[in-house]
Amino acid sequence: MSVKKILALLLALTMVLSLSAAALAGDENPYGLVYAEDQTLRTIYNLEASTLHPYKGDSSAGTWVAISNLTEGLQTCDQYGHYIPGLAESIEVSEDELTYTYHIRQGLHWVDWEGNEKDELTAQDFVTAARYICDPVNAAGAVDYYDGIIKGASALLKGEETDMETLGVKAVDDYTLEITLEQQVPYFGDYGGHFLPMCTALYEELGDSYGMDNESLYYIGPYRLTEFDPQSQRVYEKNDSYWDADNVHILKVIATYNAEGDALAPELFKRGEIDQAKIGADIVSEWLNNDETKDITIPGQPDGTYMYYYLFNYMPNFGTDAEHEKWNKVVDNENFRQSIFYGLDRVKAKMAQEPYDPELFLSNTITPVGWCSVDGVDFTEIGPMAEITHRENWGFDPDKALEYKEKAVEELTAEGVEFPIEIYLPYDPTYLNLDQETQVVEQQLEELLGKDYIDIQIETGPSIGFLDSVRRAGNFGMLKSRNGAAEFDPEKWTIAFERDSNWCFLDKAVGENVKAQADEYESLLDAAKAITTNSMERYEAFAEAEAYLINHALVIPVSADSTGYMVTKLNPLEGMHNTDGSFKYYHLLAEPLTVEQYDAIYADWVVARDASAK
Repeated sequence: MSVKKILALLLALTMVLSLSAAALAGDENPYGLVYAEDQTLRTIYNLEASTLHPYKGDSSAGTWVAISNLTEGLQTCDQYGHYIPGLAESIEVSEDELTYTYHIRQGLHWVDWEGNEKDELTAQDFVTAARYICDPVNAAGAVDYYDGIIKGASALLKGEETDMETLGVKAVDDYTLEITLEQQVPYFGDYGGHFLPMCTALYEELGDSYGMDNESLYYIGPYRLTEFDPQSQRVYEKNDSYWDADNVHILKVIATYNAEGDALAPELFKRGEIDQAKIGADIVSEWLNNDETKDITIPGQPDGTYMYYYLFNYMPNFGTDAEHEKWNKVVDNENFRQSIFYGLDRVKAKMAQEPYDPELFLSNTITPVGWCSVDGVDFTEIGPMAEITHRENWGFDPDKALEYKEKAVEELTAEGVEFPIEIYLPYDPTYLNLDQETQVVEQQLEELLGKDYIDIQIETGPSIGFLDSVRRAGNFGMLKSRNGAAEFDPEKWTIAFERDSNWCFLDKAVGENVKAQADEYESLLDAAKAITTNSMERYEAFAEAEAYLINHALVIPVSADSTGYMVTKLNPLEGMHNTDGSFKYYHLLAEPLTVEQYDAIYADWVVARDASAK
């Protein structure tokens, strides 16, 4: 079967499964859900959008939640996070997988903030956006989806070329967009959701003022922004001209800003002022033991959009030169790293954030289980990954940890290292309950391995600029960190360990052992990346690379992210799962969702999700 036919079949299948699951939770639902007569959702938020321009602002959640409701890409997502047709109704892929042809839906119109129809959406609107991104003067976002991927983009972004006609994004006609790649990109089929249009006529009229507020923007997504008062309020109203308006059930969203929104939300929900709230680990016991709230406190579920791990720093930039020299010797010793790897009790650590079912979120792997598959086989079941995936106790093995400790003491003593080894462990205070988890890690590891062996030194990092001043600066010995992915391919989970990354500086290691291991990992990674077809051969190569990292304890995988406990008048599985805060697909309920209802919905959702994945 041709690539074109396979992609068309997958898109059609995903759409059918998505609509079937949506109907299950819709008007004929078997769960006893009652929809509110007034479909006006009230929320609170604490991160403001820096702009409404789709490519000019930062990548913060505050910015993207706003933008994602106001525009749409060539593709969009269903409630499983799978890409389905969006503003493009179909896609064709050439046999050499270098040219993607998107057929834009006809008869779609941009609207202004009042809902008045304006210009028709055309392929040129995507070309306008592409050229904006590839003009280095604009310092635009989303360049990662162009640079080195789309033909001609790199030269334009570097200023080596100024003729935008050389860019491989062309409007063949009003409704046909052609994107030509530099080389095969096996996961490019997942990129369509990142290609958002800009209204050409409005951009030509407004220039740099485009998207600065809700009146200097036209809308092509499920909502328009009728009020935008930064750090006060946003009001979204349904865009009746949206191509999929039948799946936009909430008619208005009133979002109120409060810098302390997360902390205040539970009480505001109790008072009936907002319709959903996250319940933090610090108060979840209270809510679960209260007769008034225990039946509506919905448990969190794993969210593989982000994966967490503990990093060792191979380019230390903390303390004195003597401390740098000592840490370089220590972290270069694999037996030391293995003693920490097998000595870390992930269950105890995770209980600080998920006290009732911590194992639901734990992971032995960097790439999430269920994230991507080939030939019907999940990546985490391929080659050496299978053994890692199924390790007992999530890698915690006290006997092994003590064996590695003994070897490390002997080897490091011979190198003149004095004990205990100080492990500098800062943490980001903006992560909910990470302070408690860090204390658990310190106490548990020191108790198991002995304070004569390690002395974990905890420090609270800055609440603003943590990444720049701590992780990216190499100002740590060990650190809990994370990275995320949007494309369903194992390569997207290698970013933290590649050359020139600023997560753990693996390629900057001074010690001869880690230098050799870093070179071997990069060799494995290069070999995997060289296989540009979506094939078992490619997946096997990436499995070898990830397993090498884990088996040499160069990183310690910990867990997936969590959706967190919540109380809500939405069915959280009805919307666009693992995406960006879009309100599409949801219905507002008359009463808070109960745990019993959620459990029944979740069981059916898992079946539908697994069928969709296959």
